[in-house]
Amino acid sequence: MAVEIGREHTLFMHLTLVPYMAASGEVKTKPTQHSVKELLSIGIQPDILICRSDRAVPANERAKIALFCNVPEKAVISLKDVDSIYKIPGLLKSQGLDDYICKRFSLNCPEANLSEWEQVIFEEANPVSEVTIGMVGKYIELPDAYKSVIEALKHGGLKNSVCIRQDSCQRQHQTDRFTRC
Repeated sequence: MAVEIGREHTLFMHLTLVPYMAASGEVKTKPTQHSVKELLSIGIQPDILICRSDRAVPANERAKIALFCNVPEKAVISLKDVDSIYKIPGLLKSQGLDDYICKRFSLNCPEANLSEWEQVIFEEANPVSEVTIGMVGKYIELPDAYKSVIEALKHGGLKNSVCIRQDSCQRQHQTDRFTRC
């Protein structure tokens, strides 16, 4: 793609796992280095690396990743696990990802305003009420089988300041009651 439309018009962002090893008390950068090597083998040089971990990836480890993956240090972004996906834009902005992308494409962008995101985070953390919704399904025990339905319920709850609790059971376990599993 970069060859077809020009390198200056493309940006490859790679999301990679940087695992923490409790035994050694450090994050491991080798998996990231290997995944970048695999991308290079098919002709893709990442411009930005988003490093997922259960904790913040230290600056010295980000510098090491940058060095061995041929990516600028400021393009190695630490993305620690969070309890809400709505917190992710703020984490990425706090590390300058938005500015880096704008500069990369020579765009003159105004400062990002995340006040609406901050309001969503506040509303998610402070619901006005709670409702329990029972879900009955044949494959309910599979975590992703009804993912879109569950996420739609969460979004509806968020929009209405309601915390959605889910009560699920398999269809064959249900007899004549549909109110509780």
